Order: sequence, then structure tokens, then C-alpha cells
Amino acid sequence: MRHESPPDIDRQVRDAFDCRPEAVARVLARATADTPPKRAVRWVMAAAATVATVLIATAITYWPSQREPAPLDSLSLSGSFTDGVLVVPLPDGSVSIAGDGSRDDRPPDGCGIVLVEGEFE
Repeated sequence: MRHESPPDIDRQVRDAFDCRPEAVARVLARATADTPPKRAVRWVMAAAATVATVLIATAITYWPSQREPAPLDSLSLSGSFTDGVLVVPLPDGSVSIAGDGSRDDRPPDGCGIVLVEGEFE
């Protein structure tokens, strides 16, 4: 089954959109014309291609140079020594505490001490 359009469809469309005949003729002429783009459009296209080429070349040139820094060969730590106690913050976030000798009120071997900072609720 084939749908046939009414013979006056052109007139109905023109009446519905109130098109001026000169506007219709101008649009039809530009749509069917086989002309190259205008000079301004060609200039913009050339500029965009140049910018894209420069950006790609820059990315290719500098991408390999953005490597991660080499790991340090040696590790240096800093700490504080106060009242015979050495306190050294370690890179993993823990703290090493060392002192000379043992305290008199030290718990017996096999027991541990836990130091906690902050508030409990």
C-alpha cells in the first residue's frame, strides 16, 4: 500500500508557514548550489587544523617527560630527643619511641602498653 500525497501539498505548506517566495527561492538556490565554502569558513577551518596540530605535537613531545620522580635511594628520618626519650615519626604514620633503661613502674614482660590520644564518647 502506498500513500499518495495530496496534489496541493506545496500550497498547504506555504500557507501554513507563510513563506515569502523570495526567501524560498534563496534557500532553494543555496541548498542546490555546489559552491565551495566561503573564505571566512575556510580560514576558520585552517586555523582550527593548525591549533589541533600544535596541541597534538606538544602533547606527544612533553608526555614522555612527565614521568614519576625516581624513588629516593636513602631514607632520612627526623625526630626529637626530650628528657632521655627519642620520638621518631615514621613514613607509614606510626611513631617510634625509645629511651635509655627501663622504668621502675614498667609492667612485667608479656604485657603491653597502649597509648591513645583523643576523646572517647
